[in-house]
Amino acid sequence: MMANEHGFNILALVDEQVADVVRIAVAEVGGCLLAVEGGQSPFELVEHGAAVDLVLFDPDAVLMAAADGMALLKASCPTCEIALILGDHDITMDVELMKIGAYDSLPKPPAKDDLVRMFRGLLEKNETERENRALVEALGQGRAQTIISHSPEMEKVLSMAARAAQSDSTVLITGESGTGKELVARAIHLSGPRKHKLFVPVNIAALPENLIESELFGHVKGAFTGAMTDRTGRFALADGGTLFIDEIGEVPPGIQVKLLRVLQFGSYERVGENTPRDSDVRIIAATNRDLEAEVRLGRFRADLYYRVNVVPVALPALRDHRSDIPYLVEYFIKKYAARNKKAVKGITGEAMSRIMRYPFPGNVRELENVLERGAVLSRGEYLTETDIFLPTEADGDAADLSLPAGGYDEAMSTFERAMLARVLERNAHNKSAAARELGINERRLRYRLKVLGLE
Repeated sequence: MMANEHGFNILALVDEQVADVVRIAVAEVGGCLLAVEGGQSPFELVEHGAAVDLVLFDPDAVLMAAADGMALLKASCPTCEIALILGDHDITMDVELMKIGAYDSLPKPPAKDDLVRMFRGLLEKNETERENRALVEALGQGRAQTIISHSPEMEKVLSMAARAAQSDSTVLITGESGTGKELVARAIHLSGPRKHKLFVPVNIAALPENLIESELFGHVKGAFTGAMTDRTGRFALADGGTLFIDEIGEVPPGIQVKLLRVLQFGSYERVGENTPRDSDVRIIAATNRDLEAEVRLGRFRADLYYRVNVVPVALPALRDHRSDIPYLVEYFIKKYAARNKKAVKGITGEAMSRIMRYPFPGNVRELENVLERGAVLSRGEYLTETDIFLPTEADGDAADLSLPAGGYDEAMSTFERAMLARVLERNAHNKSAAARELGINERRLRYRLKVLGLE
């Protein structure tokens, strides 16, 4: 089988005892299993440029010691990850093989679920690295090309972010939903000393509460019902790099204590494990909440707030730097016209006037969604008023102030139902994105949708 240039290519140097389960697991993750054909040796296949992401290596299958095979494979393909299938599998051998570059090791014969778990972990790692490489190219010399900053308000923000990037201190980015907090976090990471390591984001609001601890710190097999295998947490994945904790205000109180310990002592424990693990991670956190108010209300620990809020970066709402809107409009029109192969060159004065009058409660994200839709649906070279979908009285989206028969409660439910439906539509029915725009967590949004009959 030929290598897929843009896919997930696995070279399996295994015997027939495990070949079938490998084929099933590769197919489950949508990968491409490379075959050794025409008597060509596996090392020649790698050496001659096959696009291999992972080599599954069974030393018994090629009659070679594990360390010797590792050395040959690494010399032939330095960028390949190598996972070993070992008949004689023990922790001491694992440690030694990891030291010389093994990605993982599994007992022989491996379970299909363990293979799938390993493949998906590597896919996630590869995707994160590809995303980071693309961002490095896009962000240039520490300033993101997609952060439009012609206004004094944004110049002040980027000046603070640039100074924060040169340190290793914890950063807290605050601002309303849709203001670009993650984009600024990536710019800080890619401008700092850890730019060659991973930037790993985690959105707390998008996680079920009972999985937040496992997602952050990882867990061991059997730690709780459903924990069928070990799981690598985001702290381990981000080791040496940056962990971006979005919506940190949503971290439950019990986990806030463990997060504080990592920030204070640089160590944590996986769920179900009593052995502390060292953590070399820079934390950048973000929230659309007023954490000082949350501290006063007893919902957020004061000591954690002070640890997180070492370098504060406050992003302004779009309505507070409206002079950037024309530049953002130009950027997004070019971006989505090119992406969708449309001949859109710009926007009419009337359409721009309408955009400038609108308050954009969803900030830059809402503006981007409006312009993406306009660019996709437009039939001309310039976006007109009819291409710009914004809730206004003329569009029939203004609230009806006449009281319905059901009284106040029905009126408020009708208003909330219409508002949530509009926000969901703006975010292509992505509940995580809609919750961020609304400034609430996803659990609360799902609850309201269920109550209002919109789920």
